[in-house]
Amino acid sequence: MNAINKALLIILAIAISIGLGIYASGKKFALGDINQQLTQATYLYDQQKAIADFTLIDHNNNSFTPESIKGMWTFWFFGFTHCPDICPITLGTLSATVNRLKTKHNIEDEIKIIFVSVDPERDEVAKLKTYTSAFSEHALGVTAAPEQLAPFLKNMGIIAIKQSPKPESSDYLVDHSSSIFLIAPDTGISAFFGAPHNAEDIAQDFLTIQKFYP
Repeated sequence: MNAINKALLIILAIAISIGLGIYASGKKFALGDINQQLTQATYLYDQQKAIADFTLIDHNNNSFTPESIKGMWTFWFFGFTHCPDICPITLGTLSATVNRLKTKHNIEDEIKIIFVSVDPERDEVAKLKTYTSAFSEHALGVTAAPEQLAPFLKNMGIIAIKQSPKPESSDYLVDHSSSIFLIAPDTGISAFFGAPHNAEDIAQDFLTIQKFYP
């Protein structure tokens, strides 16, 4: 190989390296720029991981595992059917979000709302079905025995603390996290939405995140 050809190869190698560097940098910047386009969500592109393994029971009394959500987008919220305010408000917001995505934005992808009960003592399967179905046909309630539910909540970073019943009453409340999680069709936890929640903001953020989904 003569000196000229060798020099040309070196120049070509440098050019390719620079080109790849620019491409990678541009791609990273585009991904990092997503959060600047979002109104309410925090996108987890650099921390995304598959949801931890779990075995729950859905409100149709069927086994509910990560396989159950593969191939669809799911919005997850954790609460309980006796919740006086945040749970019905959030489920109503998510129902409005999915309706907007389906009708206003013509999204054809399957989207579900997953409502995980943090009160397995009272939220039996039949009660969960009645409760979640009242909000949306796209909503699915899930629960599990306490010993199965606890590690799953921990893996998801969900806090749920049962309060002491009021005097002369067996009724009690459960303090719990109010964030909504968006899980992608590959079961990766894509984003979370902090309260307060707004249906149109969540819908717009979903469209932005979906745009960047592989």
